[in-house]
Amino acid sequence: MFARLIHLARCVVQPELPGRKEAIARAWEALPAELRTPDQVAGRTLAGCAATHQIMERCNFSCTACYLANTANATPPLPFEEVLEQLRAIRAHLGPWGNVQLTAGEVTLLPVEELARIVSACQELELSAMLMTHGETFRDDPSYLPKLMEAGLEKVAVHVDTTQRGRRGQRKGDREADLHWIRDEIAARLQEARRRTGRPLAAAHTMTVCEENLDEVPDVLRWVARNADTFRMISFQPAAAVGRTRSSTLAGRERMRARLWDRIERGLGKRLNPRQFIFGHPRCTQVALAFAVRFGERVEIVEVVRERPFDQRFFRHLMHGPFAGFSPDGMKLDEATARLIGRLLRDPSYFVHVPAFAGWRAWTERSWFADFVHAVLRGEPWFVRPLVVVVHHFMSSDELETPEGRERVASCVFRLPVEGRMVSMCELNGSPLRAQLNQRTAARLRGRRPQAVSPSASS
Repeated sequence: MFARLIHLARCVVQPELPGRKEAIARAWEALPAELRTPDQVAGRTLAGCAATHQIMERCNFSCTACYLANTANATPPLPFEEVLEQLRAIRAHLGPWGNVQLTAGEVTLLPVEELARIVSACQELELSAMLMTHGETFRDDPSYLPKLMEAGLEKVAVHVDTTQRGRRGQRKGDREADLHWIRDEIAARLQEARRRTGRPLAAAHTMTVCEENLDEVPDVLRWVARNADTFRMISFQPAAAVGRTRSSTLAGRERMRARLWDRIERGLGKRLNPRQFIFGHPRCTQVALAFAVRFGERVEIVEVVRERPFDQRFFRHLMHGPFAGFSPDGMKLDEATARLIGRLLRDPSYFVHVPAFAGWRAWTERSWFADFVHAVLRGEPWFVRPLVVVVHHFMSSDELETPEGRERVASCVFRLPVEGRMVSMCELNGSPLRAQLNQRTAARLRGRRPQAVSPSASS
């Protein structure tokens, strides 16, 4: 107990994690000069994020939108030593407790003991791992997720939408609202895993968007808002012409992209600031930070940073001040609190500014606040939970070599380790690189002579 108190005191005095500040500074230097703006959080607050590849390149679905190459299902999983090599490269790139997505194809096709070993390696390397999955394994085997959580997994992203093919109970012609029972079942599995292990689990819902399901985005958003006690983030990914994506899924792609934010606002019932901050290139990602307040059957959305100068100035100062480089990932609550207090003590005015801003925002939502209080006093179910809305605009193959495409690849903040360098996710999926890596892996692991990756695919 005494040793823990000493550690917490040191966290207050020295709140920054060794190595994190340096990784963030490297990310800032890597950005083109024109993107080093006051609203940029890459290189100020975060060093970026990363992902694995080829851990288990195969998938047991045949979705109409798929970034995997046609070679995926013939590619054996990587040996643990090669996965560990990727994780070490990511750790060197992002610094301590950087965000890494455990992905490839469907990684839960691995035996749970093998995936748990990878999760444990992330913990040992001080990486904050998020498992990317279609979630079907959790439905078929309720013990799978708890075993990963016991190994240290604290984040999961589950992809559910009508572009998927192969899910139990999903019918041809289903609309997004017809899949809510599947979302309910997966949400129940996540809640059950939390109760069973007594451990925290942050969850995100991901969804591919195409012309066919664009108008159903509001249905999904409303479901996520009602279930924000399970899912704290929803990530929309407009279909891109990469991998095994079918041409029929890409119809009306540009019109769909232009209208997506409008559908998001319809789902949440209010206008949202689509540019609360910039993360890398402004054409790549849109993010809205909010809180979902549910009382009874009613849900209200409170946007954190509205399109108002006062809100934007406050958020900018906060992200570039005490919250610059701060993340609670990998920390117990007492340590995260101690490090945050240490940061705030460098400018004690924030002890006044933050509560004042929160109070002001609560006052601006006063039209429904009395109803919320009355519902709580009546004993109705209620919660207040973070809700982050993200749109990732991944590039199609034909966009990579355009002037803007080259700019986006150069400023990419979502990268993977490939043969000694950190490669943009769009480059991996939009060029022949993924297929060639699959072929090389298959040849190497089956004892055949591997072929070199062509310069055009990796330059």
